[in-house]
Amino acid sequence: MTDMTAEPTVPALPEQAPTPAQPTARTGNPAARAGLVVVAILAGLAIWYPMADRSTPFASGASITALVTQISPRISGPVSAVLVQDNARVDAGQPLFTIDDTTFQMDLAQAQAQHDQVLQSLGATDAAVAAAEAQLERIKVQATSATQARDRAIELFAKGTIASAKFDQANADYDSAQAAINAAQADLARAKAQAGPSGEANPQLRSATAAVEKARFALDNTTVLAPVDGYITNLSLATGQFAAAGQAAMTFIDPSTQALIGDFRENQLVNVEPGDPVQVIFEAAPGRIFDGKVESIAWGISAGRNSVGGLAQSSNDTRWFPLPARSPCASPLMTKHCPPICASARKPASPSMPMARRG
Repeated sequence: MTDMTAEPTVPALPEQAPTPAQPTARTGNPAARAGLVVVAILAGLAIWYPMADRSTPFASGASITALVTQISPRISGPVSAVLVQDNARVDAGQPLFTIDDTTFQMDLAQAQAQHDQVLQSLGATDAAVAAAEAQLERIKVQATSATQARDRAIELFAKGTIASAKFDQANADYDSAQAAINAAQADLARAKAQAGPSGEANPQLRSATAAVEKARFALDNTTVLAPVDGYITNLSLATGQFAAAGQAAMTFIDPSTQALIGDFRENQLVNVEPGDPVQVIFEAAPGRIFDGKVESIAWGISAGRNSVGGLAQSSNDTRWFPLPARSPCASPLMTKHCPPICASARKPASPSMPMARRG
């Protein structure tokens, strides 16, 4: 039998997990924080960039320059020998090429012959002058005798001891002697005029001497020499080719004038002055830094303003920020420590020129 007095059993409910506590306030958006960081970085770059441009200017590229001379002969003629090769290094005074000297040898011989002829002619005129002087002296002696004879004739005629015919003859001899003196003096003056100044002061002799020196100068210049130590490039000269005076025969580079020219923006040159230190790196020498200094800064560049009808044409540039003009900045290149100027067959170097900050 079932006991009706017992209380019914109620099944136990499962235990529920405690509800987590809700946050009282929401945290910031990560995207907003990232945006603030980006804005701060951009603002820092905007401030740092112009300051870095002024404190440490940098040019990504520069040009190696040097004085280039076109070697030209001073006389014209066919080339008899080319004594150098293309892209060769030469020393000052080294022969580069020669021109056939046959005609110049002839010119020198002719000038020397004319010089000798002038000397011979001057010798003859000097002899003529000496003869004229001797003739004048002889006539003066005769005139002295004629003068003495006339004086005696005057005394004797006054005493009546000689005839008038002898007296007249003495006077005639005296007059003839004086006329002879005048004629001899004129001959001497003419001989001296024909002879001209004596020695090196004679114009004929100076002209002949100058002709000899000119012919010898032309003969000496049949061999063309290197002006200074340097390099020969762009050689386009061959034996038998006719070389004209003043016309370029080969190109000569003077390495002592090497320099780097870099183009910097206007604001980069605010604190740059000649003498400031500079550092240069070359693609041909990676990992090496070459020290130098600023030699000069260009005083001006072309503004690019056009002229129409004699009037300046206005600029139609509507950009907010105009492009900065770049000014050349030159630095001497030390050839003992830097690579030489590349030859035409080699790839040229592309140096960069970071400017060290001035102390």
